[in-house]
This record gives sequence, C-alpha cells and structure tokens, in this order.
Amino acid sequence: MFARLVGISVAYGLGFTLIKSLFPTPVILMLLHEGETTEGNLGVLGSVYMASGLLGGVLGGLVFGGLLLGRKGFRGEGSDTGSGSIPSSAAGLSMGFGLTLSLGLALIISVISTLLTMGAYYTGILPGGGVLDPIAVIEASEFAPGTPMLVAWAFARDLLPASLAGLFLAPLGANFLLRLYYYNRPAPQRPEEEAYPYEDEQ
Repeated sequence: MFARLVGISVAYGLGFTLIKSLFPTPVILMLLHEGETTEGNLGVLGSVYMASGLLGGVLGGLVFGGLLLGRKGFRGEGSDTGSGSIPSSAAGLSMGFGLTLSLGLALIISVISTLLTMGAYYTGILPGGGVLDPIAVIEASEFAPGTPMLVAWAFARDLLPASLAGLFLAPLGANFLLRLYYYNRPAPQRPEEEAYPYEDEQ
C-alpha cells in the first residue's frame, strides 16, 4: 500500500509539474536557455521550479495519504472488519467523491510546491527581487490590507494547474484514494448501476 501511495504521489507530482511548467509561466522553456537575467540563471530557475513540483508531489501524497488513513493507519491496524486490507466495496462509491479526493491531493501538492519555491527564494537558492519572486512581491506591498491578498495570490496562482492535474489524473488515482479513505471506515455498498467506473485494484 505504501509503495502504491508513493507511486501515485510521484505521478501526481509529475503531472502537476508538467502542467505548471507550461502555464501560467512557461518554466520548461527556461531550461533551454543559459545565462543570467534579472530572475537569475534561467536553467537553475526552471530546474528549481520543476523540482519543487516533483518533491511537492511526493510530500503531498504522503501527507494526504496519512490524513486519509488516520491514526489507525499509522499504527498499522486494519479496517473495522479486522481484515487489514483496503475494502474493495469502496469501488462502489460515486465518481464525484473520488474526483474530490483527487483534486484535494493536487491542491495539497500545489501548496507544498509553493512553500518549497518560496523557501528557495528565502534561502538564496534563487536570487530574490525578480518578478517571479513571491516574497519580493509580498514585501513590496505598501498597504497592510493588501499583504494577505498577495500571500493568497502566491498560493492561488498554482491552483489552476493543480486542478487540471487532479482532474486528468483522477482515473489513475481516485479509486486508490477512495480505498485509502475507507481503510479504517465502513464503506457503504452502492447499487450496481451506480458502480464506480474506475478499475478496482486488489
């Protein structure tokens, strides 16, 4: 189960990174250029941005998986039935709930990725003061009420690529996230005509 969670996390992180590298900022194009600019070395900048997405995927998947499992999952206890396995009945749940979990994972990945990027600017890995530096933009605010809005924008600008990643990768990871959620909870059965369309993983 842990290995599959890590694999799903890497897939979501990769998907988020690829989408984020295309817009709103075409970071992937920076890898093709060398030399110094006002944003620093573009190759280093692009590498850090993409690495933050991949690392955010791994960390976000582990955090989100831990939240779904709860404390019992960390102690290694089984489900309410005592079987110690993920109930396959979770595959009978609605598509909407699985999509919600998929989007939730992607949003957590975007938040962690933003924190990692801000940390790169704060620690000096990336030169500060550029247009892409969220810390410089926040510190440049001359009005106190505007600071929270700039902080919110620093995180919100990655929500669109994160939402697209969660949507596109739902067929891959939503069913597994559902089964994680119901690992220590009773999973209700649904009528066959409402069966969850994704493949049930054993």
